[in-house]
Amino acid sequence: MSGLLSLPTELLKEIGAEAADKTLRLVCKRINFALEPQILSEITLSSTRLASQVESLVTTQPKPTSASKYATKLRIGRLYPSSHQDRVISLEEEVKIRSFLLPAIGSLVRVRQILWELGQSDPEWATFLVLDALASLPVLEDLHLSVLSPPDSPVQFQRLSNLKKFTLTSNSNIRTAVIRTVAGLIGWNQPELTSLTIVDDGYHDEGYAPTLQDFLAETSSSVCLKITHLNLTGVFVKFDASALRHLRSLISLTIVDIFSPCDETTEYQGPELLAQKIWSTLRSEKIHLQELVTDDAQPALVEYLTSFSGLRRLRLIRTSSYRTHPQVYNRLAIHFYEQGLENHISFLESLEVRSSYEGKWCFGNHCSNVIKKGTRLTLLELSINSGDISRGEKAVRSCAKSLSPTRENAIWSLLDICATLPILKSLTMRSASPEHSRGSKCGSGASMHRARMRIWIAQNLERYGPITTNHVFHVSALWTEYAVQRDNLGANLGYRPIARIKEED
Repeated sequence: MSGLLSLPTELLKEIGAEAADKTLRLVCKRINFALEPQILSEITLSSTRLASQVESLVTTQPKPTSASKYATKLRIGRLYPSSHQDRVISLEEEVKIRSFLLPAIGSLVRVRQILWELGQSDPEWATFLVLDALASLPVLEDLHLSVLSPPDSPVQFQRLSNLKKFTLTSNSNIRTAVIRTVAGLIGWNQPELTSLTIVDDGYHDEGYAPTLQDFLAETSSSVCLKITHLNLTGVFVKFDASALRHLRSLISLTIVDIFSPCDETTEYQGPELLAQKIWSTLRSEKIHLQELVTDDAQPALVEYLTSFSGLRRLRLIRTSSYRTHPQVYNRLAIHFYEQGLENHISFLESLEVRSSYEGKWCFGNHCSNVIKKGTRLTLLELSINSGDISRGEKAVRSCAKSLSPTRENAIWSLLDICATLPILKSLTMRSASPEHSRGSKCGSGASMHRARMRIWIAQNLERYGPITTNHVFHVSALWTEYAVQRDNLGANLGYRPIARIKEED
């Protein structure tokens, strides 16, 4: 398609001149028939062209319009320019927006997902029109609210009562108005709501502590939600009785950057102790997850993992804080690989363990046997110790000539294991900070180590062999993606860089 678009207009005209008009119309019609549903599956409304957009959605003929037939996802940006933008909505544009905003959104009857950027710059009447329009959408089930500038008063979602999924993301402090907005929405969508995501990336002032319970405050005590998917990032979390009654059906949990409430009546408890209570509660209540994402690796988590089996996705995005003693860090890693992971490895489809520091959380002989059992894995991500690989081109060449290089090289050993995993599609290898940088106030040492690891991993990857028909998975490592290809001369199969990765998540 990109090749066709790159052709000059004159050449396209010449191509068209060689074909009959009937043939050209048929080709254009077929292209339109094939691609229009894809192109119009997602529609975006924003202040830049809002007046003309909503007018077009309402006045376009014939009915139903292509947008109303194919749109399943709607993005609603800021309806009015913010104070720092130069543009001003004219009176004529405002009249059109007032007239067409509600029927325009209401015409998109197949929309299932709304992503709405809620902000202070939007006038109250525009917000009300959007709310009325959303309430009229018959199959809407998924709402994402993005709050960059919190409104001064709660937004009333009482008429929106058929949601199954709700997501709130905020880059600023979640104020009372936002909490009440979400609490009201959750209260009105019981018991249909099954997926709840709260992501707060803002800074928490001392004494201001929004909790999970705050967002559930308007949920009737006589009805229990059936939450199956819960994602809590940057909020205060406590699984007490008031929260647990909504989590009996929980199968997917993400808890990242959680905090512990601190007020005048309770002593401050750090996030480690708070998370310990979460894992202990899940274990005692026999809530067995299928998906788990967390940045809190601790003994209570491993004990929870040993209490059941059947996880399909496990993602540890951080394994240690800088305060953790190295011996404790390594002992916990051994406990995780030997006992916690053992119960789940044969069920896992995705496993990601991002080691914070070099040590036993990284891949090595101590965990190779359990990784071999991951026969259902399609995605695997592990960290590599710098001391377990050949460093420098000369060392890599020397290792490649030895009789049994895979026993001495963690990267080659891992690639050998992955070749035995029948449905693996993607392997990601990461570096970890050197142990001597733990607690360091300056990150330059870790950054330099990361840069060196990028070179060393690349050297080891490109010297790996022999390549077999089982090495069909892609490999990603420190900003670079690799695939099995021949060299520039058309010989010597090996892992070659095929793309740069802009940023690792």
